[in-house]
Amino acid sequence: MKVINVADIVGTEREVSCPNGGFVSNRVLLESDNMGYTMTKTVIPVNGKQFWHYKKHLESCYCIAGKGILTNKITGEEFEIKPDVVYVLDNNDPHYFEAIEEVVLICVFNPPLTGKEVHNEDGSYDDSGSFKSPVYAVKSVPISKVTANDYNPNSVAPPEMQLLETSIWEDGYTQPVVTVYDKEKDVYVVVDGFHRFLTLKNSKRINNRENGMLPVVVLDKEISDRMASTIRHNRARGSHNIELMSTIVAELVEMGKGDRWICEHIGMSQDELLRLKQITGVAALFLNRDFSASWDAEVADDLVFDEETK
Repeated sequence: MKVINVADIVGTEREVSCPNGGFVSNRVLLESDNMGYTMTKTVIPVNGKQFWHYKKHLESCYCIAGKGILTNKITGEEFEIKPDVVYVLDNNDPHYFEAIEEVVLICVFNPPLTGKEVHNEDGSYDDSGSFKSPVYAVKSVPISKVTANDYNPNSVAPPEMQLLETSIWEDGYTQPVVTVYDKEKDVYVVVDGFHRFLTLKNSKRINNRENGMLPVVVLDKEISDRMASTIRHNRARGSHNIELMSTIVAELVEMGKGDRWICEHIGMSQDELLRLKQITGVAALFLNRDFSASWDAEVADDLVFDEETK
């Protein structure tokens, strides 16, 4: 048990001021307190409109004093913030806050802050040097907001799917599904864990027990990096569909990714990459490569990577 007097935080490293004078935050609980979230008492002075955008943290704020105007940057909606009003930034919402009177908020962050974060000019936290693996930020989302990707080169036979269903029923979900969040469609796209997702979707007893909620972690990656992540997860388990994986290689090449990038990010040898290109049979995969007029076999060690910037 801990009992913390916020007055004791004043003047310590847990009292943090926004560089532009936008607020003073007393960080009551941090990651090191092992509570799984951060709690702060934040005072926002009358100092014009402030812009904040917490890209990697979800925040809830309970107003205990003062009066302010909260504006959703995307929709333009305005909300009056006063005592006993709570606002929740559940989609990492970029927003403006203007204190009409000095505002005092009790704020909760998930994942927790380390205490070293400072604000960038774009209103977000600079988390350089404080990388956290996604597994430390598992969240529960409705199964209706999760969708499969169209490039997963992994397949599971029916007996193994039944075993997976039994395992999840007996032991619960022990691994989150890896996803990326599509803001335009407001859905989570599966990167890895498709069959765990499918089990919750199709198993009535598990869906009922879990209240239709799926544990996920969210990666911040572009489409080519998502594909590479999916293949890395599958190959690490020793299971992947060669035909589908060769199709992914074709798509990566069409996106402009060269041999070096593909091999390094997916974990392939030069020889394996060549075989996948041959399986696909797409002539465009061999553009910008010189071949002799004879039918001499090309030795894997003699392959030359495309020159490109990683």
